[in-house]
Amino acid sequence: MNILVLNSGSSSLKYKFFDMPAERLLAAGMVERIGEGQGRSRLIENGPGGQRETLGLDCPNHHQALALLLSAIEREDSRTSPHGVDIEIIGHRLVHGGEIFAGPSLVNDHALAQMVSLQELAPLHMPPALAVLRACRDRLPHARQVACFDTTFYRTMPAYAYRYAVPEDWYSRHGVRRYGFHGLSHEYVTHTAAGMLGAAADQLKLITAHLGNGASITAFDRGRVMDTSMGFTPLEGLIMGTRCGYLDSAVLLHIQQRTGMSLARMVEVLNTQSGLLAVSGVGRDLRTIMAARADGHPDAVLAVDMYIHTLRKYIGAYHFALSGAQALVFTGGVGENSAEIRALALDGLEPLGLELDPAANEQTVNGRAGIISTDTSNVKILVAPTDEERLIACRAYALEQIQLS
Repeated sequence: MNILVLNSGSSSLKYKFFDMPAERLLAAGMVERIGEGQGRSRLIENGPGGQRETLGLDCPNHHQALALLLSAIEREDSRTSPHGVDIEIIGHRLVHGGEIFAGPSLVNDHALAQMVSLQELAPLHMPPALAVLRACRDRLPHARQVACFDTTFYRTMPAYAYRYAVPEDWYSRHGVRRYGFHGLSHEYVTHTAAGMLGAAADQLKLITAHLGNGASITAFDRGRVMDTSMGFTPLEGLIMGTRCGYLDSAVLLHIQQRTGMSLARMVEVLNTQSGLLAVSGVGRDLRTIMAARADGHPDAVLAVDMYIHTLRKYIGAYHFALSGAQALVFTGGVGENSAEIRALALDGLEPLGLELDPAANEQTVNGRAGIISTDTSNVKILVAPTDEERLIACRAYALEQIQLS
């Protein structure tokens, strides 16, 4: 069974194409810089024929991006039908499922309407994902579509961790609570870490840190999520590329009173013009900021210091919340590839039982998985590449089997 998995960003569309249930990857890639102007988009393909980049493309929207990637899959997959690529199921990553979706869901008109009702809670992620979902319904009406939600992983979180100390009707009537995000990534690396440690996931106490342009950290206690840094929306918690992370809510009232800034404008600023971008003044990408830091750029130095300080606070807090974690797991683009960020985050944490092996840390980059702690470290430190798309393919296939039974 062929399953296409789509992971939509505000200006990108990643894809992986699997043969299930063997989990054989047939093709993968992404379209970048969607809607950024004529001739600025590019298609990156990774298939049996190797990697291919096509630059200078015109891709004004996600509908056109979908057309580009379907053409790419058709070129790579030798088992396509004469009428186009044979896609039976399309799995979508949806950031927010609210309290509506407790697991993967077949997409019908009713489910789609429910997803639309949640898009204001994740304004960077939900609108493009829903645009791609609609485009798939138009272009591939025969394919069954399955939505998988980042919030599902956190359904086991205890009330004392997910409730905010606000009036009860804010929760009961308006759904104001901690939902948690990056759940597909955290779930995937939780099981990867269990395999690396030779133990079942439900026997482990783990801290998983997904560090990328978006960033979150989760405490996992023997089969149950105990806490996570992101909250009602993906804005809370760690400092991110363009998102502020934790912020005293009174700041919003203060700025509104002083400037008259609209609520919509505040949401835009906090999601797209804050975080590392705002503090560093040189960009949102940590690679750019780290280079500026090495050159002595004071705002870049401050941005990295703030980023590391916040990350260390969460690592320490979750270690104690778990009454002692057995392992700390790094994942995501930064977590998997920046040995320097990992070293900065762990510097001085030896009293907590976290002892980094510098040589192993430097070697574990570029998609490599590995244990980067010393042999004597009480808490194991792991790098585990994430694969949200593979997990989505497995979930979509499992749901299909249930529907057929």
